[in-house]
Amino acid sequence: MTATSASATASGDPVATNTEAEATGEIADLYADIRATLGVPVVNLIWRHLAIMPGALPWAWEALKPLYAAGTVAAQANALRNGLDVPSLAGLSGPTLAAAGLSKADLTQIVMIQNSYERSNALNIIALGALLAKLQGTSAAGEPAPVVPEVIAESPVVGRMPALLSLAEMPAEVARLVQDLNRIGDRDEILASMYRHLSHWPPYLALIHTLIAPFAADGRLEPVILNVIKEGRRRAGEIANGLATPATMPGEEVQADMIAALSLFIDGPIGKMIAIVPLIDRALPELD
Repeated sequence: MTATSASATASGDPVATNTEAEATGEIADLYADIRATLGVPVVNLIWRHLAIMPGALPWAWEALKPLYAAGTVAAQANALRNGLDVPSLAGLSGPTLAAAGLSKADLTQIVMIQNSYERSNALNIIALGALLAKLQGTSAAGEPAPVVPEVIAESPVVGRMPALLSLAEMPAEVARLVQDLNRIGDRDEILASMYRHLSHWPPYLALIHTLIAPFAADGRLEPVILNVIKEGRRRAGEIANGLATPATMPGEEVQADMIAALSLFIDGPIGKMIAIVPLIDRALPELD
């Protein structure tokens, strides 16, 4: 297993990665294609983690491209998101946000960050789940990928992501708040990158903590997370036979590392954040 603690990586990432800033050559090209294909301004942590495993990212992306091109991943991701049963929690009113010192410009960037993660996490649980099913041999042998509804293309999430701060770069009280947020919903082995991106607005982090912590504490969040993971894996397994078969397969040791990493992320931060981000989004007022 290639995962390491956050303190062990110079970038502050909780697992070893090839960061977007340091990526060159083929990896940089793949990162650009991932951003363009997913329609988001960031390459998520799991892709950056796969990039350190010899041959893993090129193999994974080549295998997935037909499913992205056909709209299959997007259709399943949209169906997963649309099927989420999450309430509209009260608390993040316009006056509340203004009193916390958050300007319209702040909120515009915050919403962009959340939209990016809401979209990419749903796409990733489907795509990475399909890869995992293929690697584990659990896809339905001989069955073609199911026909999925036509997807109306979404506009890309446009904006500039702020610096992805490490815990060490944050004021101590903000770092503790980020870690507290990451413990909501358990599955805290991997620090969710969204909280690191939002750490530029500590009052906002405090507000969303008070919003979602009670929802988790009274037992309502866990069933949502479990359902996301179950549905995500099911939908991913149904389309795994639509994966391409690249000529070059990573070695057995790398495949084992990939299986471990994909399982950790799908059952951990990806599944958890697919449930949490809509809770936050639905509590926000409309921006004028």
